[in-house]
Amino acid sequence: MTTQLDLTDALQEFFVAARRARGRAASKPDAEGLSLAQYHLLEPLGAGPRTNRELAEQAGISAPTATRMIDGLLQRELVSRLEDPIDRRAVVISLTESGRAALGRKSRATRKVRERIAAAIEPHEQEFATELLRRLAAVMEEL
Repeated sequence: MTTQLDLTDALQEFFVAARRARGRAASKPDAEGLSLAQYHLLEPLGAGPRTNRELAEQAGISAPTATRMIDGLLQRELVSRLEDPIDRRAVVISLTESGRAALGRKSRATRKVRERIAAAIEPHEQEFATELLRRLAAVMEEL
């Protein structure tokens, strides 16, 4: 019988494995050089323009870090930055066509990784795993 201690140990193993996998992915940008961190910053732009603050918040990074990353993406012409028409103190970041293409390629690559992970779970376990992962995600968002 599994105990709560067994579960907390398993969670620790999972978090360590996830952190290592993220580190490996971060060290290998795709052919165009879009890193995992840049992908997470750009991902919300697929739904439309965002402020720097919104992007930082959604990527889980500080606003100054997001600004530095955006500056690099601007130089590569993957994003554009315009004054916010509502709040002149803010700027709005948008994907360029090149940025949208790079985001699409990276999205497809990350989806393949998720599909590979999901395929490792037996079909009869997938429904339970789906429910459990969604509950764990909700709990983690509350922390």
